[in-house]
Amino acid sequence: MGDNRRFIKPLCAAILLATGSVQAGGFGVTTQSATGGGNASTGHAMAEDASAMWYNPALLHSMQGRQVNVGASLLNTDITLENAGSTIPTAAAGFPVIGENTAEPGGVSVTPSFFYRGENFSDKLAYGIGVSVPYGFSTEYEDDSFARYEATESSLKTLNINPAIAWKVNEQFDIGAGLNLQVGQAVLARSVDAFLVCQRFASLGAITPATCGALGLTSPSNAATDSSVSIEATAIGYGANIGAAYHPSDKTTLSLGLRSSVEFDFEGDADFTHGAGLSALGDAALTAGGLADQDAETKLKMPASASFAAAHQVSDKLTVHGDVTWTQWSSVPEIRITFPDSTAADSVTDLQWEDTVRVGVGATYQFNDRMKFRAGIAHDPTPTPSPQNRTPRAAPSSDNLWFSAGMSYKLNKQMDFDAGLSIIHPQDTIINYTAPGTSDYTTRATAEADVIGASVSLNYRF
Repeated sequence: MGDNRRFIKPLCAAILLATGSVQAGGFGVTTQSATGGGNASTGHAMAEDASAMWYNPALLHSMQGRQVNVGASLLNTDITLENAGSTIPTAAAGFPVIGENTAEPGGVSVTPSFFYRGENFSDKLAYGIGVSVPYGFSTEYEDDSFARYEATESSLKTLNINPAIAWKVNEQFDIGAGLNLQVGQAVLARSVDAFLVCQRFASLGAITPATCGALGLTSPSNAATDSSVSIEATAIGYGANIGAAYHPSDKTTLSLGLRSSVEFDFEGDADFTHGAGLSALGDAALTAGGLADQDAETKLKMPASASFAAAHQVSDKLTVHGDVTWTQWSSVPEIRITFPDSTAADSVTDLQWEDTVRVGVGATYQFNDRMKFRAGIAHDPTPTPSPQNRTPRAAPSSDNLWFSAGMSYKLNKQMDFDAGLSIIHPQDTIINYTAPGTSDYTTRATAEADVIGASVSLNYRF
């Protein structure tokens, strides 16, 4: 296993460098195809293309012949945070963070996907494979932002490789199962107040109180003298998914898909950058204080989920559909980074996430032999229980309302082009987060966001 991990990690990490992230509730990526992007991911019981296997491997039997689906989803997230009284820990409690009071940690990200449905092994056995991004998030703050002591850069990217098979039990009932190999890459960075670090050294007797002033460290929350730490880590996780599809008639499909949790053991490095002030203390002192480059580890358990979807063909042209998806976000109570070869205290992001239930409905209209239109609406709740658990590191999340529309155009007998557009309305919210531990930074802010998503794909049958 150790030798395999050495070769698999660098290869998949290279793929992940080209992968953006699209965030829904928690770290989840809701849109896995352009068909889903056009109906708020409410129509996966229809099995319109090979991407349906992501939601339920049993739906491989609802497709015909070999087909390949290649797509990409783009998300433009416009997030604005306004400082509302963030503070740092000092002897004078409540000292304000000094810096830029407005932050815009969002941006544009791209998520690719690939799904293949192969030729049946037999009349009853079908197979396929999917490569997609099930989890991801990304935020970035300026080095002088009021949020810098909690986060400057945060990202999580995962790549999921999912071979699956489906068994046709009879004309009405199909079952399926798949394995999941997931590769994760994480980056967590923040600023470190060099003045407070120097004061801590003085309180421990490592230096004299006058030394800090001599080093130019004369006041807290000075972005010009801040140090920084960046933690980069990779991991491999394994999981499984199963599903069942029931067809009570040729016009109705009921779909149930279950995905297991996936646990990552991230291993990486914590790299410190110090200004002239702290650097003057010397490598030995910084190493003894846990402020030198070192190994870092964390465990992250991605949630299990269960999705029930239904589709009913009302007429030759109109099909209505919907889904209900439960996600076990309570499996992510915190992000705890440990430093096994150092005296540094654990770095903890306290999330205390709760399970969520996403609900959506939509419709698909066959306009003519070549053109098809879609629409959907969904409510995607946040797992964050309160402002005290809403952190700028994990992209400030709130309940989302999705409005989606899309279309398909048949280019020829074998190839379809799909496109979708989503307008996502997150609720305005607030942050009142205090970092756990002895260095109790408190980030207080208001958060507003506007999100637009677009997706395109080609589905080729052969």
